[in-house]
Amino acid sequence: MIDQAIEKDLDWCEALTKKNSSSFYRAFKKLPPKRAKAVFAIYAFCRIADDAIDVDNNPEMVKDMTVKLAAFEAGATPDEAMWRALRWAFDTFPLRIRPFQEMLIGQLQDVDFKQPESFDHLLDYCYLVAGTVGLMLCPLLAKPVTSETEELSVELGIAMQLTNILRDVGTDYRLNRIYLPEDLMIALGVSPEELAGPEPTPELIRLWEYLAREAESRYNKIAANLDVFDKSARLPVLLSLLYYSKIIKRCRKARYRLLDRRIYVPKWEKLMLFITANRQLLLASFWR
Repeated sequence: MIDQAIEKDLDWCEALTKKNSSSFYRAFKKLPPKRAKAVFAIYAFCRIADDAIDVDNNPEMVKDMTVKLAAFEAGATPDEAMWRALRWAFDTFPLRIRPFQEMLIGQLQDVDFKQPESFDHLLDYCYLVAGTVGLMLCPLLAKPVTSETEELSVELGIAMQLTNILRDVGTDYRLNRIYLPEDLMIALGVSPEELAGPEPTPELIRLWEYLAREAESRYNKIAANLDVFDKSARLPVLLSLLYYSKIIKRCRKARYRLLDRRIYVPKWEKLMLFITANRQLLLASFWR
């Protein structure tokens, strides 16, 4: 039994998740109840940190979260719903503090933003803001946690962040952020002005496709190794990679016209992906 007061905190985290990401919510709601509640507590932590920078432009809030996280590590739980829910998650599952710390470091990098100099620098950034989330979730998706499950969880986070960057090239440019690696832009002859759109140049498309293939290779690797995750976790993992893979496909279908708009996966297609994922897992279990 979960304490009634903690149940209310966990419900708050779940409501926050459902409001901000219906796709994430539907996928991870399929986990066993306690694991799903822990996932939503982690999501709440990440959402609050992310919104502090991208919505509120308030780095002081992230710095305050860093101080509170240090106190949390020492055993003191801040008197807020998210922190109380997170304490329950840490007490219930073998979560580690380090990826939470690293994720906050990544969020603060967007305050004094610098364009990645190389693809390796971009991967470092993707690890901090998204690969760490894979590490946070790994103990809820795999039992036991192994180096392989950790690696795949990180790769999923990185691939999803690469996909976000590819989808939001135009939006990020208007926010004075260019996440495309500087050395690749120079090598392929892409100028920053080309990101203003609306029509992508052939050079920009080549750079976009280079990063898209990097993301897709990671999705394919994870899809081929779903068995390393708990049976109950395979559906949310598969749904996540199918959904984000579809974002890349829809960008291509839109002929890369994403500099002046944001590409979405419509609800009917999300439903089809849900059916596809269930069918794929059913067939895999049948042939095993």
